[in-house]
Amino acid sequence: MQKRLLIFFAFFTLLCTCVRAQTTISGTVTDGTDALIGVSVRAIGTTSGTITDIDGKYSLSVPEGTEALGFTYLGYREIKEQIAGRTQVDILMSEATETLNEVVVVGYGIQQKSDLTGAVAVVDAQELMDIPTQNLGQALQGKVSGLQIIPTSGAPGAGAIFRIRGVGTFGDASPLFVVDGMILSDIDFINPADVANVSVLKDASATAIYGARGANGVLIITTKQGTGGGDGQVSVSAYTGTQEVSRRLDLLNATEYATIVNEIDANSGRAPRYADPESLGEGTDWQDLIFQTAPISSVQLSFQGGGDKGGFNLSTNYFSQQGIIDGSGFDRLTVRLNTSRSIKSWLRVGLNSSFIYSKSDNQNAGGILQGAYRADPITEPRDSLGNFGDTSLRGNSGNPLATQFYNYNKGQDYRGVGSAYLEADFLKHFTFRSNFGLDFSAGFNRRFSPVFFVSAAQQNEINDLNLTSSYQRNWLWENTVDYSNDFGLHHVDGLVGITYQDQFGEFVSGGRQRIQGSDPSLLYLGLGDQMTATNGNGINGGTFGVESFLGRVNYNYDGRYLLTVSARSDGSSRFGANFRRGFFPSVGLGWNISREGFWDGGELFSRMKIRSSYGVTGNDRIGQDRFTALVNSGLNAVFGSDEALNIGQTLQALANPNLRWEETTQFDFGIEMGFLSNRLLVDVDFFDKVTDGLLYRAPIPDYIGATEPFQNIAKVVNRGVELNINWRETAGKFSYSIGGNATFLDNEILSIDGEGGEFFDGGFGIGGVNSTRGVKGYPIGGFYGYELDGVFQNEDELGTFPQLGQQVIGDLRFRDRNGDGEVTAADRTLLGSPIPDLIIGVNGSIRYAGVDLNFGLTGQFGNEILNAKRASRFGTYNQETFFLDRFNGEGSSNTGPLATLAGQNVETVSSRYIESGNYIRLRSLQLGYTLPADISQKIRMQRFRVYVNGTNLLTSQEYSGYNPEVYPGGQFSSGIDRGTLYPVSRIVTFGLDASF
Repeated sequence: MQKRLLIFFAFFTLLCTCVRAQTTISGTVTDGTDALIGVSVRAIGTTSGTITDIDGKYSLSVPEGTEALGFTYLGYREIKEQIAGRTQVDILMSEATETLNEVVVVGYGIQQKSDLTGAVAVVDAQELMDIPTQNLGQALQGKVSGLQIIPTSGAPGAGAIFRIRGVGTFGDASPLFVVDGMILSDIDFINPADVANVSVLKDASATAIYGARGANGVLIITTKQGTGGGDGQVSVSAYTGTQEVSRRLDLLNATEYATIVNEIDANSGRAPRYADPESLGEGTDWQDLIFQTAPISSVQLSFQGGGDKGGFNLSTNYFSQQGIIDGSGFDRLTVRLNTSRSIKSWLRVGLNSSFIYSKSDNQNAGGILQGAYRADPITEPRDSLGNFGDTSLRGNSGNPLATQFYNYNKGQDYRGVGSAYLEADFLKHFTFRSNFGLDFSAGFNRRFSPVFFVSAAQQNEINDLNLTSSYQRNWLWENTVDYSNDFGLHHVDGLVGITYQDQFGEFVSGGRQRIQGSDPSLLYLGLGDQMTATNGNGINGGTFGVESFLGRVNYNYDGRYLLTVSARSDGSSRFGANFRRGFFPSVGLGWNISREGFWDGGELFSRMKIRSSYGVTGNDRIGQDRFTALVNSGLNAVFGSDEALNIGQTLQALANPNLRWEETTQFDFGIEMGFLSNRLLVDVDFFDKVTDGLLYRAPIPDYIGATEPFQNIAKVVNRGVELNINWRETAGKFSYSIGGNATFLDNEILSIDGEGGEFFDGGFGIGGVNSTRGVKGYPIGGFYGYELDGVFQNEDELGTFPQLGQQVIGDLRFRDRNGDGEVTAADRTLLGSPIPDLIIGVNGSIRYAGVDLNFGLTGQFGNEILNAKRASRFGTYNQETFFLDRFNGEGSSNTGPLATLAGQNVETVSSRYIESGNYIRLRSLQLGYTLPADISQKIRMQRFRVYVNGTNLLTSQEYSGYNPEVYPGGQFSSGIDRGTLYPVSRIVTFGLDASF
């Protein structure tokens, strides 16, 4: 791969030669005191460009006819300087002491940052390139306050979970995604290198324009567009590197395992199985066998260009990632074309489109990881004949290497996402825009299990093949009219619009056994036994339609006083006829105090703005047909005197035509401050976010014989504070910046309607005991169980302390919380929350003489993890060294019980299995070097940079598992680690960025 990249790069270097007549312009760039190194210098209207050297000097060959040069530098005002026949152009740059004119993308438009009344954060393209990943969500981690991003797993191609300002629903709490105007339910397909910027909309003033889909926040992604004028620009970026598991579990070795198994035997009245545990030594380390060092690479090629009437951006990217678990992998090819054109001075059209093809090897990671965790370390991986070792002899656990070897699960996915628009100006102050978007995806999966025999517990007597084909299409048509005008010191702009969206998806599946061979060329259903054929068909991804009317008005008086009023009315097929339409208004106010005549903060206090908002938004992510009754068919039976086949059906779920939106009412108050000529920027937001009508299956009497209907039964609050602090400084050849963000969050269920006012969820361990409780005063997904109070040390304690059932010396002792002298279910309590109290991110960069260093830290504190894999019945499985702290005589341990196979010690949800989820991680560290301008010009380059990057290099965590970011899916499974989640990787890559 590296050799091919070098050949590819050399080829484009030779192609990019200039044939036009050239003029050389040189000069020096300073800030009045020191020379500025690394200033970007470009010939406006062309692709020629360079950067200043260590002495602030530059020399640039520009095509004849070039009229002006552009100078840009971090922390300084951009300068456009007319050449006017000169060959020597010296520039004096001044620091950008004002950031209020930054343009921010908001819902259905753009606004200057100074005019915003809502809580909106922006991340630009450069900040997204610190981490080599195919997933935009993982690239955003730690960049924005109020935004929590949790990798779904460390598997190749894995996505991420997004949470904005906490969790306000029992269902899908993901935000709404808008990509170049197209409303989507995910952004896993986006190549981060194609992104120009991301706007994160957090409060009601910013999100109410999205109405019933804005309650969980909104992410607006704008991809890179073309540039007008010039001959175009070619950019190449590539990296390659390796991955390895970032952390391993501390499991028992063979000697420790045999010692504990002997104790289990003794405590059960059996003879010890191992005469000399010490002779067994370390034994087999299954983690060493299942994990590998794996490659990762990416190549990006892009072309930009255009003329006076428009531009284009064409890019292609190939990403490849093999897994640290052998047999898993992900490859993706992305092609994107964005183009725009002015047909008339008043008429514009454009297209934003992308095509994505990906293929994946989906290893049975959960089974492999559980096998490596449980398989005894005494068994050899393979015997002398090469057969897989039988790990079921001692622990009834499968051999993880066999699970790895016999797995065949491959998928291919195709996706096209795009939007085309037309804009027309009319009546001087009005603009009409029509945007049509389409998202179409198709997937195919082939899963095969061959005939094999490892043990009685790990075998497959008849091979079987299963195929699934699916598709989903989603179209959106939006029409808006914008108005913008100034009346002296008054500025008014607004929009009204109507939108339609429709989504449908379907899947077809089939299976057969006794395929004629196991070679991939034979894996077709037609080569299987027709008598074993199975099939299935159903809805894929949900079917719904939405009709919406929206409007917004912005008022600005002299840049000082700001008002934003917005509203949206949504009608959705996801809800019953009684509550099909909802109305979602908001209002936001702002005051730029530092623009008042009385303001005199001096250099110390540069700017100050306060803003506040209040509004209502909704959540329509409730699943398919939740308001209708469901019937389970196919319950056929033969009975009667003639033994005839009778067609049977039964009611599966009750209907609820009164199902309505989950509504979120949010109040936000923000303060924006700048100090020391805005080198230090501080933003603080206080928010109170209450969601009412949360949907859940309300308990009903068992005699009804149907699944509980979904009802609006609960109210939840998320309160918190967001803090952003950023500092930047430039001193001649040296510049640096550092920023930090913190989110303090409190999540609490305010009420639950219905009988008992509570429900239980989150199956735990092998016993299936519910480990989370929903009740007033608890956080969503709060862990629920008994508090550990020690270990029964002797007969006196057995007679003194209350017991949970029949217990013996060495058993865990649980706290009698209500003091009634018994330990019963009434003594269970809140053991912790999976939702962190504090989320932080720290990002910084240092630049000197062409060398740059960038870093990013992420962390979270105040949440707990339920380590469910430790709570499985011992069953002579292997375990962690956690079990070495055990009772084997009075005084030996007051935290770990005696070694047993079953009972309250291993099946009871208790604080014994609760661990801290606190961590801080060096998410990224990148060291780069940019070639001096005089050298890059000789090879006809605008820029050439090489770098080395590290991801997840260091993690300080209190949790004993692979990764403290645990989210297996569902709000009531969050934070429960059952040992099946693919570990995250430590990644080191080497890369280059070049432009011509």
